[in-house]
Amino acid sequence: MTELIYYNNPEVTTFNARVLACDAVEGIYKILLDQTAFFPGGGGQPGDHGTLNGLEVLGFIEEEGAVYHQLRESLEVDQVVEGIVAWERRRDLMQQHSGEHIVSGLIHQLYGYNNVGFALGEDKMTADFDGVLSEGQVAQIEVLANEAIYKNIPITGKGYTQAEIEVAKYRSKKVLEGIIRLVDIPGYDCCACCGVHVQATGAIGMIKIMSADKHRGGTRLTLLCGARARKDYEMKHTQITRLMGQLSTKPEEVVRGVERLVEEKESLKVQVGQLKAKVFETKLHQEDVHQPLCLLEEGTPFDLRLFVNLWMERSEAPCLLLAFDGKGYKYALGQQGGQAGALAKQLHEVFNGKGGGKDIYQGALEGDFEAIHETFIRWSGAKYCKKV
Repeated sequence: MTELIYYNNPEVTTFNARVLACDAVEGIYKILLDQTAFFPGGGGQPGDHGTLNGLEVLGFIEEEGAVYHQLRESLEVDQVVEGIVAWERRRDLMQQHSGEHIVSGLIHQLYGYNNVGFALGEDKMTADFDGVLSEGQVAQIEVLANEAIYKNIPITGKGYTQAEIEVAKYRSKKVLEGIIRLVDIPGYDCCACCGVHVQATGAIGMIKIMSADKHRGGTRLTLLCGARARKDYEMKHTQITRLMGQLSTKPEEVVRGVERLVEEKESLKVQVGQLKAKVFETKLHQEDVHQPLCLLEEGTPFDLRLFVNLWMERSEAPCLLLAFDGKGYKYALGQQGGQAGALAKQLHEVFNGKGGGKDIYQGALEGDFEAIHETFIRWSGAKYCKKV
């Protein structure tokens, strides 16, 4: 058995231990110590990072109460080694996991929903519940969860036998065997968990629910706790400050300022579209609308579609517009009667194209203009027209 320091004191980051065994398995050494502060992972929480005698710990293997540390180099049996746990990462993961317990406990207390999924990654944490939470309920949970942080409630972990666990009150849906560890946050949550947690809720710092989405008939919450929540606030504060400078407005007026810009942009798009339509009308008068047209243009996909749409109002012949985008060509292809689909499919096959549509097809083609033009001529009898 390995003495698990991380359960007795999760803030220990440097420790000394004696090597009990060192075995090589496929070029990786399994090191067994008499005690360890390295959490090997469990309960949805990733394992620690760090070093043993300056050697990177690659991972862990748990076997019958023993924790093996994986290294690229061997260590001598009976030698005393120094282990150093990457503290910032450990603290971050403890903050996330402890915050999730508070949120899950509150949701279970208030609404009776169970946590049916938990994912704790290096930059994001999600928790899934088997019931739908309203926007107001999510906001209430966040307020109450942060109240638990302000109270700085001790968080404890204790192992229970099967006999003891039968009379204990805790939140869990799984059937568990052997010694069962309960993590207790009085008044908020008591749950079977083998993860590592902060020693008191105040060390979580803060809890922010970033989103609440419908998921498999229930709700998926995305959460940020502790330093992650602070960094997110700092990033957003910086962005808001920059927007305030650009808009010359107060923080509470930024959203309305952006909305005004969007409204102005949409108005300008309409005006530009009207002007472009007039320009395209002039170009159309220069073309024989009774003959297929292949034209190399400059413009956005919106411009190409606008021209093709105007063409189709006057002609039954196919029209292909191409615009070079630095790599290949954006295209718009249209023909009355829904006949453009067959031409688009042929172009896609020859020029590794992609895209779609109904009356007007849009997408991208690879190759040069001459080859695309010649192919289009062969299939439709298109006239050649250079960029205007």
